[in-house]
Amino acid sequence: MLTILLASVIAFQKPIELTDASYLKIREQILPKEDELQWTKIQWRMSLWPAVVDGQRLDKPVLLWAMNGHPMACT
Repeated sequence: MLTILLASVIAFQKPIELTDASYLKIREQILPKEDELQWTKIQWRMSLWPAVVDGQRLDKPVLLWAMNGHPMACT
């Protein structure tokens, strides 16, 4: 029921007219805030073993991200 209500509200919204003022407002909403960019301050490692060595030295966990296929799912 909630899904139907939400879909109907979205369907009946008037499209936003793109002007200089609305562009700036939309751009401000889309751009990430400083607290949303904290992950960029992590010193990511591209190889596992250097990360393990640093993790042991700093007593911090290691996140191993492994996947199969193209990162953009374009296989």
